[in-house]
Amino acid sequence: MVAKQGTVVRKISLDHENANYIEGKVDGQQIVIVTQYVKKA
Repeated sequence: MVAKQGTVVRKISLDHENANYIEGKVDGQQIVIVTQYVKKA
């Protein structure tokens, strides 16, 4: 899945096993985001 910039991610949480991952949901699908591609707003 490729999510475009500005896509809303819901139910965001940190992965307790790996600090480099953020978990969330997009359109009902569970996704894992690599933190190096995330910008703090």
